[in-house]
Amino acid sequence: MKNKYDEIIKERLENRREWATYYRWLLTHRELHQKAKKAYYNERPLQNLIVKLYFLPLNFVRFFSHFFDRCRYDMIEKEIEVLNDELDDKNK
Repeated sequence: MKNKYDEIIKERLENRREWATYYRWLLTHRELHQKAKKAYYNERPLQNLIVKLYFLPLNFVRFFSHFFDRCRYDMIEKEIEVLNDELDDKNK
């Protein structure tokens, strides 16, 4: 039974590491996009205001999407810590 439990933990840990890698990639690309967008609109304040007002509902959706992705990433990182601790406890 213990061996099966260890295999489940290892498989879950591998899965969570893959998801953490994906979310790191996703958040990095979003941050790069935001930096490029900020640099572009820094020289065009009127256009920036018009675009922000026009896309206000979509910007709310994007904000919350980014917020929830960040929460998921943090939760996955915490789960990786817990799984590593559990694996270490079982091996001792």
